[in-house]
Amino acid sequence: MPAIVTQGIVLRHADYRDHDRMLTLLSPQYGRVEALCRGCKRPQSPLLACSEYFSFGEYVLYTGKGRMTVTSCNLTESFYPLRQDYDRLQYAAYLLSLAEAAAQPGERAVELFTLLIRTLMRLCYGERDVKAVSAAFLLHFAAISGYRPRLSHCVKCGKRMGDEEIRLMDIEEGGLICQGCYAPLTPVKPLTAQNVHWMRSVLEQGIDKTDQPDIAAPGLLLADYVESRMEKSIRHKGLF
Repeated sequence: MPAIVTQGIVLRHADYRDHDRMLTLLSPQYGRVEALCRGCKRPQSPLLACSEYFSFGEYVLYTGKGRMTVTSCNLTESFYPLRQDYDRLQYAAYLLSLAEAAAQPGERAVELFTLLIRTLMRLCYGERDVKAVSAAFLLHFAAISGYRPRLSHCVKCGKRMGDEEIRLMDIEEGGLICQGCYAPLTPVKPLTAQNVHWMRSVLEQGIDKTDQPDIAAPGLLLADYVESRMEKSIRHKGLF
């Protein structure tokens, strides 16, 4: 098979032998890709920079003997400032873990790839609150994964929800629930009208254009919601 050229971002790496690494890449065309990066741990290796976490660039991959190998990379962005801010680094690492769990080998992941790159740019160079930026990622992540939360009507009876009624979100059903449909054993999370306004605005306008305050971002609720839909548990304790 000839070499393929694809954009990619390093989601994870693992040491392999003395000087090599096995990289897990997210590619918009090929989804999750496992590729061996030979000699990248040598100090003068041209592949050293592109084998680190968060490395984003154009990778040339060759397939031989049933395995992909990185032959070269034109690095676009290293997101190096993340390594200088522990809080931002924690949130960025959490997003990589989510992307790795969601992406499938051989399946296109254009929306996920674009969302991840834009969010990392905001975390790295933006001035918005890191919790709000990460919460926005979770909200859009849920939407592109097929479980966008329903925020206008009760998910059980279909009743339109007014601001005075917004107090509960049914995690299992994936949306707001009215008091009339609430039962003691219903798996609900509390939220406020401001939380709902923030989610509606971010879904419609994006985190960069919303006029809702960052403090209204329900990060923990969204993290719990996303994790409830995934087969793999992603640790987010203490982040939100």
